[in-house]
Amino acid sequence: MVNGWLSWVRNNDKAILSVLEEQAATLLKATSTLMELVSNYDSMLEKNSIIKELEHQGDEITHKLFTIIDKTFVTPLDREDISELTSAIDEVLDHVDGFSERLILFKINKPTKYIKELAISLNSSANEINHAVGNIRKLKNPEHLLVHCRKISGFEHDGDRVYRKAIAELFETTDPIEIIKLKELYETLEKALDCCADVADVIEDIALKYG
Repeated sequence: MVNGWLSWVRNNDKAILSVLEEQAATLLKATSTLMELVSNYDSMLEKNSIIKELEHQGDEITHKLFTIIDKTFVTPLDREDISELTSAIDEVLDHVDGFSERLILFKINKPTKYIKELAISLNSSANEINHAVGNIRKLKNPEHLLVHCRKISGFEHDGDRVYRKAIAELFETTDPIEIIKLKELYETLEKALDCCADVADVIEDIALKYG
């Protein structure tokens, strides 16, 4: 009976961590698709559709994870940590989808160099999140997680620098409509990077708590 119970606990541990990894991988696919979108506008509608579908998948993954947690007596991490991590990742994905949708709604004919730079930083952050979540299984060596967290923080700082430069240059233009559109696009990407930093903070807390 005891062995059977332990087997059930271990299986649920694997399920919870696997779903977290699935969510991080979905985020990376979305940011990679966004990179492709801003690099090749010819496929804008197609890439936007892909991102929208990935955002829906992300919502389903989040729901699935909360369902598993609700049915699990013993979890591999504190429920609060799991909840904060999955919610933080989902928040990034929401901003990626929001940015992609605004590009079409605002009828942006060509992405600025700052949009491309911010998209690169966002994709790099998502890549580090994907690696970090995959390494949660190896909590005996928390340094692996902390390295990824520091890189994410670095990308967030780079994004802040690009954002400030973009806004400063934007207000040198004379088209008020263009200012409003681009400012919102820059802010959406900058918020996405901030959310990546929030993910890193949760992962860092996990590394320090369980490592």
